[in-house]
Amino acid sequence: MKKLLLITAVFCFVLSGFTQENESKDYKMYELMYIKPRTDKLKELNEALAHHNKTYHNEGPNKVHMWYASTGPHTGDLVWAMGPLTFTDLDSRPESKEHLEDWMYNVMPNVKEVSEGEYWKLNSKLSHSPEGSFSGKEVWTVYDIKPYESYRFTAIIEKVVEVYKKKEYENYFTVFESQFNGNDTRDVAIGFGFKNWAFFDKESTFKKDFEEIHGEGSWFKLMEEYRDVVNSSFEEVSEYMPEISGGSDK
Repeated sequence: MKKLLLITAVFCFVLSGFTQENESKDYKMYELMYIKPRTDKLKELNEALAHHNKTYHNEGPNKVHMWYASTGPHTGDLVWAMGPLTFTDLDSRPESKEHLEDWMYNVMPNVKEVSEGEYWKLNSKLSHSPEGSFSGKEVWTVYDIKPYESYRFTAIIEKVVEVYKKKEYENYFTVFESQFNGNDTRDVAIGFGFKNWAFFDKESTFKKDFEEIHGEGSWFKLMEEYRDVVNSSFEEVSEYMPEISGGSDK
């Protein structure tokens, strides 16, 4: 049994490497981690992060975007997202003595905990990003997909994003896929942008729009398929913090 598991693991690793080697290098990926502040050092942490990011992470693939998580399991944490970048870009990330010392001696004393690092690659074919749709407010839904059911989940998202595109929704819908098996419950993350909180007081027309495009009863079939392929999910609302991010834009 152990031998079979080892062979399967090696096969999956080789297949993954083959896929990455043959796909285009023109993709967008982000390095992500959660930073839990010391509650008595919030002001100091924000000042240290602002200095660090605007000094060492202010442009290009090393640019850092900071978010504040206001709901979900990481409520109160800061979200560090560096990119968009590629794996090749990681070979030239800031590694100077000054960069390391600034992080260790100015930022980290104000931090209670830092999560494991993650890499999330944008699936542009499954995403809908109208020009000017960035709003600084997002709902992230993170999915735990059942083993070997990713292709069925992809088929679900294809139908959903088709509605976004055909109905020309103003809100963006972006699909990111985890690149490593760190936390097994974080397989796919979908970001949805909204401009103001009043959006959630409006009645949703998505089910109606979905059935208009895919046919009567298609929504319930989609929900049945979703139930069969998803173990669990959770939502996280985040707000962009330009004052402590690198550079001056998003």
